[in-house]
Amino acid sequence: MELSNLYATCRAELIELAQSITPEQADAPLAATPPWNVLDGYRHLSGVCANFLDGVLDNAGSPEWTAAQVRARHTMSLADVCAEWTERGPSLEEQMAAAGPTMGFLAFDVWTHEQDIRAAIGSRGERTGDVVTALAELALTMFAGRYQASGAPTVLVLVDGESHVLGALGTDAEVTLGTTAYEFLRIVFGRRSAVQIAAANWTGDAASVISSLHIFDLPPIDIVD
Repeated sequence: MELSNLYATCRAELIELAQSITPEQADAPLAATPPWNVLDGYRHLSGVCANFLDGVLDNAGSPEWTAAQVRARHTMSLADVCAEWTERGPSLEEQMAAAGPTMGFLAFDVWTHEQDIRAAIGSRGERTGDVVTALAELALTMFAGRYQASGAPTVLVLVDGESHVLGALGTDAEVTLGTTAYEFLRIVFGRRSAVQIAAANWTGDAASVISSLHIFDLPPIDIVD
């Protein structure tokens, strides 16, 4: 699947989900991104869309950048935020289709926050399917260079039985992780604590790998979704 299609699918799912979210659910905390609540998660996602379209990219991805997105929409209701995202989303998807992998982060970001939001309101997301599989495969490809540069031991990652090697070229895997596409994505994007990751299906010295197997800081508490 194209990255733009992955983003569009998640965006459509979240906008549809918003129609059933109650005021109490909109105020529910997002465990992985305190002090945000569910509505703030939507504010961030629409804000990312607007920022890319408007060229507001200084310090993109930083806490200050994302906080400004939420702050700028603090008076907007969930319906208002979804209306903004509905209006502007297709233009961003056109940009993503033209840019290719260079805007891949946006697909991972929207999927990750979708799972955060679903967990907060008790609406379990899809654990399998084309979107999850495609994102995991893309993450393994795009993350490989970062992992290799970390100097961590070569690790064999079995994702739903499919073999993938991360680490220095030509070296044998010292560690093996057996996991699912869904869990791999949650680990890499900082949605599992160090304790949760250590408890996964490892063979070998997991401690030597865990610190390099994620992009965002790990949460201090277990994340359940």
